[in-house]
Amino acid sequence: MRHRIQPSKANMSTATTEQEKIATIESEKPSLQAQLTELANSVSAEAARIVVAKVFADLVFLLDYLSLVETNPQELGRALDRLSILHAVRGEANAMVEFIETHAMQNEGLDEFLRETLDGSAYAIKHEVRRIFEGELVDASNVPDEQKLYGTLIHAQGVLTNCFQQCVISLARVFDCNLTGAQLFHDWQIRRERSLKLCDDLSTLTSLVQAPDQPALENIASHLKTFREGSMQWLMYKDWQEYEALSNEVTDAISRGENPTDLLHRLGCYLETLLAHVKTRCVLAESDAQADPALEEVAIPW
Repeated sequence: MRHRIQPSKANMSTATTEQEKIATIESEKPSLQAQLTELANSVSAEAARIVVAKVFADLVFLLDYLSLVETNPQELGRALDRLSILHAVRGEANAMVEFIETHAMQNEGLDEFLRETLDGSAYAIKHEVRRIFEGELVDASNVPDEQKLYGTLIHAQGVLTNCFQQCVISLARVFDCNLTGAQLFHDWQIRRERSLKLCDDLSTLTSLVQAPDQPALENIASHLKTFREGSMQWLMYKDWQEYEALSNEVTDAISRGENPTDLLHRLGCYLETLLAHVKTRCVLAESDAQADPALEEVAIPW
């Protein structure tokens, strides 16, 4: 029997603490819109200032709208509402891309660096929107398992959020090369801390199951359970059930007194793949502006 995965009390407590931390950060620094408005107003050329202000405003709107998808994450029964929000975001994102391609790129008042940045942003947005809506969400309304559908929607929300945030950073750095994601986005540092912890735990777990001189099997089973109750919450939602299935096979075999060498090998390969994906997260990039949204691995926000 497959068990539905629910956040543990410890995970929920951690999430509450992090939300309080984000709230404190929000109260101590200007909003994203205020920061970007100030930046846009500093652009001396009027033609460029108008374009930049428009694109910044559109990106902030899209990010705010996307945040509605993850509101009350444990509340099922509203999956189709969340899906409709994503489709509305698709329409607004396409409209912004059209503005960049048909208006901004034709504006002779833009310098080459700004023009290239806008062109790159338009390309990234088109790529991610197409990947999400022509791939993962193409049959979303027909998914019978609402929990599975919710996981798909959260993943789509995360991919688009990362893409739009990266576009904000890239455009902002045209005018202030020292700006970072941590300065612009209230949750950036927390997301970075989560990802660093996740990398560390995945690395430890991978070494444990692949070690030539494997420790006691009960130790492996204990670590698999600890990861599930802890750092697993920061994996992509769609990876939760796959990790649970593979780790359950291993722990079930261990409980029967077996030495599941083949299962441990499969699990080790899977954990290596997860670790490689997590390392592509833009919050872990050496330079915020260098991360590729198309390579971004997204974590569930719980």
